[in-house]
Amino acid sequence: MTISIVVALDISANIDQVINANPASSGSGNFLHILYYSLLRVSFVSPSVLLFAGVWGIVWAEYSLATSHERIMLFNCGKSYIPSLVPALLVGGLVGLLQFSIAGFVKPATIELESASTHRSYGLKFDRPAQSKAEWISVRNHIIRARVEIAEDVRLNEVSVFTFGQNHKLQRIVRADHALATPQPDLWQFLDGAVTEFPAVAAEDRRKPKMDETRFEVLEIELPLSPLWLENFGVLPILLPQPLLHALIRQGDHVPKAYKYEMAAFERYSSILYCVAMALLTAHLAMTRFKSGMMPYRALSVAAVGFAAYFFLSITLMLGHHGYIPVLIAAWSIPLIATVVGIGAVYAHVRKPGPIA
Repeated sequence: MTISIVVALDISANIDQVINANPASSGSGNFLHILYYSLLRVSFVSPSVLLFAGVWGIVWAEYSLATSHERIMLFNCGKSYIPSLVPALLVGGLVGLLQFSIAGFVKPATIELESASTHRSYGLKFDRPAQSKAEWISVRNHIIRARVEIAEDVRLNEVSVFTFGQNHKLQRIVRADHALATPQPDLWQFLDGAVTEFPAVAAEDRRKPKMDETRFEVLEIELPLSPLWLENFGVLPILLPQPLLHALIRQGDHVPKAYKYEMAAFERYSSILYCVAMALLTAHLAMTRFKSGMMPYRALSVAAVGFAAYFFLSITLMLGHHGYIPVLIAAWSIPLIATVVGIGAVYAHVRKPGPIA
């Protein structure tokens, strides 16, 4: 139901864009196009909704068992507490794996389909051929200003590269009309430009250094900038397929702000553990707190625990995506804490079980 509401709101906000993307259609053609767009959007919003659906499902199931006296009957017939947690754990694991699969593989694929069918843009590579505005890129000891063009290949247009030494002083400026990646890593080919060298000057020498500028038609220089990263320039890391995230992570300092791609990859993995932990914690609270004849608001109090955990998870993920805290802490701290709390609560209940009413 939540997915239906979100998709309906999305369609109502973008209905003109969806219909205008296929101007030749009318009547039933427009309906089929909107239906196709709706299916694509379902995969887009599903990862954000699946966990809530899993938690609500567990809460509702335990509420029904408690208020219908089935849970107490199961316990009185010898059904122990630990095996009763297994269905919730299976649900949590299934939801986690489904969320990981959709976020890491299905969602990126549907984004490409959506860009092609509705002209909705998520980055330059979906609009190829396309060129960005003048961008500033920082990588290792270089600062680059260029327009990123993506067509058959990736290139930099109207490019300037400022190279700094260990003392953070400007050593060289390379300006060119174009720059192309070569098969050799770290090596770029600059076409039709000029290179300006700034000789090192002693600290006590206050004379202005003499610049040495040389024109060139073709010049190859070392530049630690990943062509694969440029191919995905401007695309949010959370929209990239999981294998591509790992490929970018392996390129290390050739990728500006590589932590963003690490954050997106680890967030998807940690979501599996988080879903299992929340299923365990929700099932434990429901089985130990729900009573026959209870009011529905008590079910909301258990669900509120899950929403509180999700709130803190969102905070840590946001801090991690912006580089304020380390990636591993941002991605794994809340799932691990939820797991420890859930296991601790189960252990404490087994050691000193409370009465089931």
